[in-house]
Amino acid sequence: MNQKQLEELMKMNENNQTLEAAFFETQKGLSILAKQGKFLFDECVTNGFNEQQALQFTIGVFTGSAK
Repeated sequence: MNQKQLEELMKMNENNQTLEAAFFETQKGLSILAKQGKFLFDECVTNGFNEQQALQFTIGVFTGSAK
């Protein structure tokens, strides 16, 4: 393997590590959003919403269209 090939391989490895870190952070963020959504839904049901109302409200909050 010559120097140029080695440099390209190292650059690819660095890019893969960056993508892996970005994927992990995205996955972690989505997990937090899912937990917050579940919590909001459960709170709505606890406070008298039926499941359809709770779901509509929760989706509205997360999409910015809550009324």
